[in-house]
Amino acid sequence: MDCLTDDLPLLELLCAADEVRVPGELESSCPHENAPDAVTDTYVVDGGRLLLTLWHGRLHEVIYRTPAESVEDASRRNDRLFAHYGQGDGWTEILDNGFGRTYRRTDLERYALWSYAMDITTFGTIGFHQVKW
Repeated sequence: MDCLTDDLPLLELLCAADEVRVPGELESSCPHENAPDAVTDTYVVDGGRLLLTLWHGRLHEVIYRTPAESVEDASRRNDRLFAHYGQGDGWTEILDNGFGRTYRRTDLERYALWSYAMDITTFGTIGFHQVKW
């Protein structure tokens, strides 16, 4: 099973670590600063960087540091990302702090963060989110 679904790159959360395939060059790999036993790998991809956090042998968080050139491009990109990581479930905005927005998937299994100030989008599992905070 290849956990990369497209060249955007779209990945599958909870995919086994050894099945994760990223079309980019590994730039760094380091322990996660807030989560025990987690490692964050940073890849250089078209348009920026992709940070993948692996925890207990599975992919638990994907951070897109791929700033768009326009508001319309960011909207199109985010529509595609939210649809992919939503997996058929909707998203509920739970916080807008003036810097970004926090979302929960309607099944409460996933979270998303979008920093509109920096145009960084994060998707992750609720279990990992609770551990890292």
